[in-house]
Amino acid sequence: MRATPPERIWTGLERAFVGIDGAVPERLARGRDDPAGLLAEIADEFEAYWETCLAPEWWPRARSVLEADIVYRARTLVERGAGALFTGLSNRLSWDGRRLVIRWDQGSYVPAVPVYDVPATGQGVLLAPTCFAHGALSLIDPTLPPWILYPARGLATMAERVVPPPPGPALERLLGAPRARLLLMLGEPASTTELARLLGVTPGAVSQHLKVLLDAGLTSRARHGRSVLYGRSVLGDSLAGMPARSSGGDVTIRRAAGS
Repeated sequence: MRATPPERIWTGLERAFVGIDGAVPERLARGRDDPAGLLAEIADEFEAYWETCLAPEWWPRARSVLEADIVYRARTLVERGAGALFTGLSNRLSWDGRRLVIRWDQGSYVPAVPVYDVPATGQGVLLAPTCFAHGALSLIDPTLPPWILYPARGLATMAERVVPPPPGPALERLLGAPRARLLLMLGEPASTTELARLLGVTPGAVSQHLKVLLDAGLTSRARHGRSVLYGRSVLGDSLAGMPARSSGGDVTIRRAAGS
C-alpha cells in the first residue's frame, strides 16, 4: 500500500466509495489536497489494525489456507486445464478457450462502466485468493494488469478449531504416533508452522518428522514464496487409507513449486 503512487489515491477512493455511498467519507476527503499525507495516514491505520487484530492469531491460519489454495489451483491447471481452473474459482467466471468473462450477480453493485475488454496478452491475469469475498471480484482497469480475487478453499476452517485426527493402531505402530498423525493431517497442503500450531508443538519437531515422511515417499512438498507446503503423496494416501488418486497429483504439487 505504501508503494502506491500518491496521484492514484483519490481516483481509487472515488471508485471505491462514490458508486455505493455517493461520496468519499469526509475524513478521507479532507486529505484530497495532500495525497502523499493521505496515503501515509491510511497505511498507518491499516498497519495498526494488522498488528493488533490479525497478525498474532488470524494470519498464521489464513496464510496456510491461502497458500494451500494456490497449490491446489496450480495442480488443477496442470491436470485439467484453464477451463476447469476458472470455473472452479467462482460461478461468476466463464472461459471459452480465448476469453475470460466475469459476470456480475443480479442485484449486486454494478460499476458505472460495467464492461471492460482488457487484453491479457503480454501481461497475463493475476489470480489472488482471499478470505473476504463470496465470489470472484475484478480489479480491472484498462491502464493496469488485470486482477481477479476469488474466495479461497478451506474458509470454513477459519472459524473452527481443527482437531487432528487420531491414527489407527496399525498406522501408529508402523510410523509412530507423531508421524502417523501428521500423515493424516496432510489431506490438504499445510505448512510446518500451521501443523505445529495445530499440534501444539515446535515447528522444529514437526520439521524433523516431515523430513522422515518425505524421505519415505509418503509426502511431497511445494515451495510458495518463503513457505514450504507439505501434502500426502499417492503412496501416503494409500497408507492412510484414502481413496486412490491418479499419479499426476503427486507430480503436480512438485511442478507447482517451479511454476
